[in-house]
Amino acid sequence: MTFFQQLQQATQQERQQLLSAPIITHAVQQGIPLASYTAFLEQAYHHVKHTVPLLMACGARLPDRLGWLREAIVDYIAEEFGHEEWVLNAPSLSALDAVSSPTPV
Repeated sequence: MTFFQQLQQATQQERQQLLSAPIITHAVQQGIPLASYTAFLEQAYHHVKHTVPLLMACGARLPDRLGWLREAIVDYIAEEFGHEEWVLNAPSLSALDAVSSPTPV
């Protein structure tokens, strides 16, 4: 059995639970309303915008004995870096308006 097959088998219940979540089934069956998409983009923008600098500060303060953790932080930063630009370039003028004038959470 390949690693992928093992992973599929080991996570079958969790994947089914995720795919049967009301928000997922609604999106698949009826689509995603623009207001929901815009709200998601607004939250995603703030998550990435603030997470990357926070992780950079955290990594800079880790002692040498936690070098393994610094490496994981660097990988996560590399994954997230620049994603706020993806949100700003989303194909929705409403999404751009929401990010440029966010409402307080």
